[in-house]
Order: sequence, then C-alpha cells, then structure tokens
Amino acid sequence: MQDRVARTMVDFAQMKAFAEEPLVLASGRGIRVTDVDGRTFIDGLSGTFCASLGHGNDRLADAGAAQLHRLAMAAPTMATNDRALELVDTVLGLLPDRYGVVKLFSGGSEATENAMKIARQYQKQTGSAGRYKILSHYRAYHGGTGHAVAAGGWPTWRAPYEPLAGGFVHLHTPDPYRPPFDAAPWRMSPEDVCAAYLRLVEETIELEGPGTIAALITEPVLMSAGVVVPPDGYLAGLRRLCDRYGILLIFDEIITAFGRLGAGFAAELYDTWPDIICLGKGMSGGYAPLSAVVMTKDVARPFWGDPRDLVQFHSGHTYGANPVACAIGLAAIAQLRDDDLAARATARGERLRAGLREIAARHPAFGDVRGLGLLTGVELVADPGTRERFPAALEVGVRIRDEARRRGLLLRASHWMFVLAPPLIIGDDEVDEIVGIVGEACDAVLPGIPAVTGTGRTGGA
Repeated sequence: MQDRVARTMVDFAQMKAFAEEPLVLASGRGIRVTDVDGRTFIDGLSGTFCASLGHGNDRLADAGAAQLHRLAMAAPTMATNDRALELVDTVLGLLPDRYGVVKLFSGGSEATENAMKIARQYQKQTGSAGRYKILSHYRAYHGGTGHAVAAGGWPTWRAPYEPLAGGFVHLHTPDPYRPPFDAAPWRMSPEDVCAAYLRLVEETIELEGPGTIAALITEPVLMSAGVVVPPDGYLAGLRRLCDRYGILLIFDEIITAFGRLGAGFAAELYDTWPDIICLGKGMSGGYAPLSAVVMTKDVARPFWGDPRDLVQFHSGHTYGANPVACAIGLAAIAQLRDDDLAARATARGERLRAGLREIAARHPAFGDVRGLGLLTGVELVADPGTRERFPAALEVGVRIRDEARRRGLLLRASHWMFVLAPPLIIGDDEVDEIVGIVGEACDAVLPGIPAVTGTGRTGGA
C-alpha cells in the first residue's frame, strides 16, 4: 500500500510522511467513513467542509444518477441546460432581490478567481480602468489558482509560487483574540477592537489610493486563519468603507454558506450583503464539483451588450454549469431546506462548543474555543495569561489530531489549533461522541507537553 500511495499526491501533505501511515478511504455512511482496512472514523471535517449532508446520501446520489441518464454534459461555450437554469432560479430565490445574475463553476478556487476577474472587468467597463488592486486579509485562504493564491494570506502557501500576480494588498486579520497591538490587547473592549481594525483598513485604502482598488474579498469567518469570527460590526464596517470609496465587496462563502454557520448565508447572520458572493462546497453536499459567483444586478449590468461591444465576461471552465452537478445541487438545497439543517447546525454547534469548553476547564492549553454553527476552532496556547503559543516544533495540534484519528475521529489541525466541522445531519449523541474523543486525545497529549512561560507572543502558519 505504501508504494501505491507514494505514487500520488495528497493536498498539502508531505507524501514521505503520509505514505508511512496512509489514510485510504473506501466508503461512508452518515457522518462516518471507512478505510480500506475496515477502520471506521467520524468525519469531523465533512470531507473538506463540503459533505454537509453526510455520506451515502441516496437522495443526492439518485439525483445525479437520474441526470446522468438524461444529459451528462452541455457544451458551456454554446449552450446552457435546464438544470442550470433551475439552480440559478433556486439560488436567487434564497437571496435578496438586489442579486440578479449567477455564473456557475465547478470549484471554490474557480469561483473566487473569477469573482476577482469580474470585479476588475466591471471597473474597466464602468469608467474606472485604474482600479485593479484586490484587498484581502493576512492568514486568509481563497483557493489554489493564481489570483486566489495571490489573495491568500499565509506565506507558506504563497512563497513556493512567488512572484505572484501583482495588485494584491493584504489587511490585518480581524482576530479579536489576537489584535495586532502589544499592550495587553485582550483587555480592549470588543467595540475598540472592531474600530481599530476598521481604522487599519481605511488607512490601507487611503495609502494605496482609493482610485486604484477594484475589490475587497473576505471570508465572513476566516477558516484558515483559525476559524476567526470577526468582531461584531466589522463586516458592516467593511461594507460602509467599500461604499465610501467605490470598492466592490466580495464575500468568499465557499465554506460558510448553505447552513454551515446556522443560516443559509453568513451575510444573513451579519445582515451585511456584499456586491459579489462566492459559493461552493455545501452547495452540492460534496456529491459533485459545483460552485457559483452571484452578482448584484448593478454589478452584472455592464456585462450586458451587443456581441460587437465585447463586454461579456471573458472567462469560463469546461465543467461550469454541468447538468449533473446542477441536478445534485438542486437536491442538496432542497434537503437543507426540508430538514431545516441550518437550525440544526446552530443547536449542534452550541452543544459541541459547550463540550469543548468543559475540556478547556481541565486543559488551560485551550486558549480559545470559537466558531458559529458547525464550524468550530480551538486555539492552543502555552500560556493562557499572555496567549503565547507553543513552539511550532512541538506540533501540539497535530499530535492531538493524530491521537483523535487513532480513536476514530478525523479533524483538521496545525501546530497551534484544530478545527471541527462535522456534517449538518449530526445528532446530539454523535456530538457527544466527538467531544469524548477530543477529550481523550487531549488527555493523552497535553500533560506531556513541557510548560512554556513568558510574555512574548508568537505566530505561525
């Protein structure tokens, strides 16, 4: 098995280490997956935040199978298809009336990449050709294609491909737990933290030159930054700044939409609506590659004209608006609504975080337990007083992840945190099972970690 595994590449994994203890999955049912050796695991990450309706879902599988027999491909350069039109109508029906056009793709990186292209082309076609810069946050992740990597905010993901495309400017991560100030920032009021971050954004806009900026893209909850939930009022503040300076606001809701945070869209929770929304992952429940960019009517209008005007959007992908993916997307959205899974995500997420906070009571290394709905992160610290992190070499989060896997739970981790995002269909007993395994893993790892003291603050990817 090791030799066979070594011939492939798993995302973001060093294959030398992965091949020594590979995870090769063969089947799944509900919130659990089974590997080729018959070991069963709770899928604590919903695949990669997309299998929100669980594994072995007959409703979604049947929708895809029926469409395969009907029409499997519609050439996207010369046609659309009835399932795509139905899906567009369904998505727009979930959103405020200001949204009017949807462009369908087959992956999250395609969606964010093309959202930024749309923003740049929009500015050129509305008399602002000098607006080309894209603002995004440090520690953010917007995908693996060229512009998406350039908008990303972790150096380890950017450095191998630099120099990247120009025109990308980064903002401070709006992290309430770790504001970028030295003097006991956690003693600031939440309102002061929010105001400080917004001042930094506005200063960046002014110093870059407002007339050079096309768009600002952000995740409403920054997953790869550590499941960072921005301060209350931050996203609304971004909306005001973008309006003031003529900048398009893009929400990357690839992870946060379709019930994951306890609402159809994160924009609903914050009552803040962007000019462009990027959707994916839970849009098909993980059963087909499917994503979308949704535009307001105002943003879409400059792309409507005669063929000789050449104002159409100049980009596309082979599997965009694929009829099989669209049929599955329709079934997934119907199940999300029929089973009221957004409300379930809220209740189960609160139960999950309450259980993790009980673990925190006996493990001070749990510096922060945070999240919304069924997206939860735990930040690990060596000193809860100073919020100093453990040295990266100790790989504390990774060791907890590995212990959890040995006990039958898959989760995501780096050296300083771990993340849980189980399927939205999870029950109370299964939430408690996850908490129990995490507690056992922490009991096995954390007592053996040497204490780290000091007043410094450290970071890391």
